[in-house]
Amino acid sequence: MLSLLDYSKRVFIAVVIIIATILIPYGLYKIFPHFVPFILAYMTALALEPLSDWLTKQFKLNKYVSIIIANILFLVTFGFLIYFIMNKIYVQFLGLLHFIQSNGPDIQLWFLNLSQQIQDTIRLLPPETASQINQMIMSTIHNLTNVNLVAKVVDYTYTLSKAIPNIFFLVLIYLLAVFLFGFQMDNIHRRFYSFFKDSSKRKVIYILGDLRKATFGFLKAQLILSTITFILAFIGLSFLKVKYSVIISFIIVLVDVLPVLGTGSVLMPWAIISFLRGNVFLGLGLIILYLIILVIRRVLEPKILGERIGLSAIATLISIWVGFKFMGVLGVFLFPLALIFFKALVRVGIIRLNFRI
Repeated sequence: MLSLLDYSKRVFIAVVIIIATILIPYGLYKIFPHFVPFILAYMTALALEPLSDWLTKQFKLNKYVSIIIANILFLVTFGFLIYFIMNKIYVQFLGLLHFIQSNGPDIQLWFLNLSQQIQDTIRLLPPETASQINQMIMSTIHNLTNVNLVAKVVDYTYTLSKAIPNIFFLVLIYLLAVFLFGFQMDNIHRRFYSFFKDSSKRKVIYILGDLRKATFGFLKAQLILSTITFILAFIGLSFLKVKYSVIISFIIVLVDVLPVLGTGSVLMPWAIISFLRGNVFLGLGLIILYLIILVIRRVLEPKILGERIGLSAIATLISIWVGFKFMGVLGVFLFPLALIFFKALVRVGIIRLNFRI
């Protein structure tokens, strides 16, 4: 039988474990946002490391010179993306909102005509249900045509502009951290591996190397597929003489990243609306554009993902879908990485399986 002292110790340990189980995740949740710039900087420096190694081998440069050149190339690319987003996408986005706002009466008239066509079907329903549906339709039409989209975006832009000093300082910290991590990468890895025994070190190196290769392979695959989607959408919309093709193509890419939704969630409703408005040419063009993007992505996606992350197409698709259901957009990226990590553990023999992932 336990003495009172032993029993008290066990209760105390159990309470400490319970408190730690609650407080540690909460503390990490609160602290994590402050370390995001440094985590992103480390990941960026890790991604730039193959480029600096290639420069060293190809041109016989000093390692530090190669790191400086790789960082300069990254800065130029980073600056170009910021310029492109501000000068092209944001300007077209404002133009698109202004176009929607200026055509508000036409949009309202079209919705009213559509609602009149729906009335015949609604009359078949019970009176109370029909009345509620009518109120919902009229409320939607009123909200769509009376909201000042441009003014709201300008307000958000003004709020964002007040945060520019903080954003500038954050970006500066991030870029400096990328530069410093690049110089200290070998030292950081050496110190990290020193915590493991020689027998375990090889497994850790293999697992992290495999995880790194698959992680950046997954990100590269998504970037390649998104770029292909953007180019196809931009060419197709430009051929159809659609205004603001850059921002619409960008929106299509953002939606396409999410599982299940895809490009069809933008192009197909747009095609249906075009048919209802009598614009058969645009409707057919949008359907053909959707089919072209769908076929090309379905042909290239398994090959690109399979080659870069080493997972089967079905395993990748399942992990993306499960991640999206559990964690939203973040899970789309984290769950495939977790599966990659699990596969690395299987490869080094820490976990044993009789089937291939």
